[in-house]
Amino acid sequence: MRKILLAAGLLAVIGLLVYNFSSSQGPTPPAAPDPAYLAQVRQARQQKDNAFRANASSPIPAGQRAAFNGLRYYGPDAAYRVVARLVRAAVPAPLPLALTRGSADAYARWGTAEFELGGRPQRLTLLQKQGVGTGQELFLPFTDPTNGQQTYAGGRYLDLPMPAPDATEISLDFNAAYNPFCAYNHDYSCPKPPADNRLSVPVLAGEQLGGE
Repeated sequence: MRKILLAAGLLAVIGLLVYNFSSSQGPTPPAAPDPAYLAQVRQARQQKDNAFRANASSPIPAGQRAAFNGLRYYGPDAAYRVVARLVRAAVPAPLPLALTRGSADAYARWGTAEFELGGRPQRLTLLQKQGVGTGQELFLPFTDPTNGQQTYAGGRYLDLPMPAPDATEISLDFNAAYNPFCAYNHDYSCPKPPADNRLSVPVLAGEQLGGE
């Protein structure tokens, strides 16, 4: 439990550093992000690498941190920044997420994000953590065809700022997609993406498998 809480704290910090982006496009052909965006992504990734190397709650085992040279990422691609139609749930319904080491975490189905990626319609469930920190952000765990090959088999996550009360759209930047801590250390227990959060096209953006 202590490791789960530490993981949540570090992920919250990383989420604020990494997620700041918006735009809309399909993933073909690749789009070149503007220089300011590229600099922002590089800075966020460097800060995450530094946190993984030096933070006491890093998921990298203590004995491996000195040799850790950074995570692996796809190059930033503006095609994976989308603006989705936001559909709020009339009443958020409980949606517990199973954990990789058993048990479950309490989440609620807050709404859905509807958009196109690779020319195909997509629909993902937006979740809200229940209990401590409720109302601060939305959680978007997802899977896609890259899982188990270029990316972590269990899927990846996005952390999203809570939309304004009158918002009808929400920005999703898959360049900020990150692995759960259990991808680096099996001592952690991480939420599994719900079955309906499966994208039909590969997401060649964000964090890949492994590190250096």
